[in-house]
Amino acid sequence: MITCQLNDAYFPVLDGVGMTAHNYAYWLDRLNADSYLIAPKVKDYQSEVDYEVLLYKSMVLPWMSPYRIGLPNIDMDFKRKLNSVNFDILHAHCPFVTGQLALSLSKKMNIPLVASFHSKYREDFKKTLDSPMFVDFMLKRVVDFYSSADYVWVPNIATGKTLNEYGYRGEYTVVPNGTDMKIPDRTTYINDRKNGLEFLGCKPDDFILLFVGQHRWEKNVRMIIDALKLLKDENVNFKMVFVGEGYAYNDMQALVNQMALNERVIFTGLISDRDKLKSIYAASDLFVFPSVYDNAPLVMMEAAAYQVPTIVVRGTSASECIQDQVNGFTIDNNKASLAAIIKALSYHPERIKRAGENAASSIYRNWEGIVEEVNERYRDIIDEHARMKFKQFYVMGNVVHA
Repeated sequence: MITCQLNDAYFPVLDGVGMTAHNYAYWLDRLNADSYLIAPKVKDYQSEVDYEVLLYKSMVLPWMSPYRIGLPNIDMDFKRKLNSVNFDILHAHCPFVTGQLALSLSKKMNIPLVASFHSKYREDFKKTLDSPMFVDFMLKRVVDFYSSADYVWVPNIATGKTLNEYGYRGEYTVVPNGTDMKIPDRTTYINDRKNGLEFLGCKPDDFILLFVGQHRWEKNVRMIIDALKLLKDENVNFKMVFVGEGYAYNDMQALVNQMALNERVIFTGLISDRDKLKSIYAASDLFVFPSVYDNAPLVMMEAAAYQVPTIVVRGTSASECIQDQVNGFTIDNNKASLAAIIKALSYHPERIKRAGENAASSIYRNWEGIVEEVNERYRDIIDEHARMKFKQFYVMGNVVHA
């Protein structure tokens, strides 16, 4: 079985969707499938993975930073390599450049196409397009893509509802995401925590709050900073760590400076070293993720691996797996509510510990187990597609013979 993942972002520019595509390719390769991944190439980056990677030319567009626009149709070397592989199944993780490439390949090769819906594209379009008419047009293109796929997958029920809200009327299957982080044993946890505290310049008794993700206003990072100001004014001791990059990075730093929070807030920038990121999770007490944009954030599972519970906004897609006060904490979508729960929990570490343990047992799922299930789903899809092709051939043969 030759499988292929397709996505519009890849190392070193990687988000949750990119990590999903990478982990599919990685674990399928470990399961002895011939595993490929297609994505845009970042200049001078050399991939260091075991599975096969087909990268095509791309270019930077300022308003897309750090993402790139792919140019597969003008990359002759890429097209030559692509034409030399006979895939059995394609899996697109976005509806744009690589999604359209996947759709074209599936028709040309007469093989099944699985398309995963991950993101709230309406918000992305609104940010870059001034016209509501263009936003609606682009959403229709997205829906048309998923309507053209053979199978549509979503990571949770809330994400499926979002796709329906966009106008999709077909069927979809919930296939959850996972994390590549393993739940550490006691010795590993102690070492990781020590390394994390050293890297952050924090003390063992510091109350450490953590955000990991793209630094974008859509993820409610302004609300986090506003809540930190309230906590400082109420003399609550804390350290806030922001890990990642994005278009709002500099403005977030300016806002922290304006509110005189510099001594309380740490910006690490992008951390692609997974071991270093593990150490930061281990050093943290609470994962603060009030995003109303994300559907099924992998970072919540990463935090759960280290028994760090998450604060989310109730009613959002990200909150689907959270039971308030059990395996995490839910808040109203405002700074006062966020500040209040952080302040309350700072006085009750036992509540944090209990929720963290429950998060590890209820939220955490590793990619290895998920991709084992995906591998079986792929085989069933390929077998079903083969039966349909045979049936079509048989029916056409009878018609021609008649």
